[in-house]
Amino acid sequence: MAGLVVPIVEAAAVELGPILARVGVALLGGATVAGTASLSGDTPKEDSKATPDVRALPRTGESCKKCPPEQTGTPVRRRYRMNREPREYQGRITGRPYSAEEGWSEEWNWYNVDFDGFRSDECLLQEAKGDYDQFFSRSTKKPFRWFKGFSKITREIEVRAMVIHANPPTKLKYYFQTPLTMSYFRTTLAENGIPFVVTG
Repeated sequence: MAGLVVPIVEAAAVELGPILARVGVALLGGATVAGTASLSGDTPKEDSKATPDVRALPRTGESCKKCPPEQTGTPVRRRYRMNREPREYQGRITGRPYSAEEGWSEEWNWYNVDFDGFRSDECLLQEAKGDYDQFFSRSTKKPFRWFKGFSKITREIEVRAMVIHANPPTKLKYYFQTPLTMSYFRTTLAENGIPFVVTG
């Protein structure tokens, strides 16, 4: 008897399948049911005039976050005392305009903090440190005592990190032209959650 039931159920499924699928689609108001194939007489997708009743929303229910520095930051022209090589390095890394002859670089000001560059496509603020190895002793690999710029850079890393971390999805990355300077700041950057790279 069981052997007779299986062929009857299979035959019923083959005959009634398309009808049941159409009834299911009608009952669900055109919603797609997993496992149903297109049926003869169905409207092709390109000819359909149907519009979705529900729009996709982010899973969290929040709207997508925009890039804060893009919304409220501005490009600014700054004149810092800087040699030609570090100014050119900054321009090469950030892609922002500069003039070594006139002594200015365009930077990105956001929350009253200057950043060397900004890439809106990545929501990435940039800091480029070029040619700072000149302020280290070649024999000891330690900074010269007379150079006070490294303590200022350390404070700037901490301030920038606070601004970045308070405004997701903003990111910051430090670019170092030379490895000794990167090595000097690597602990401070790591403690503040800021990625860095030596570019040479």
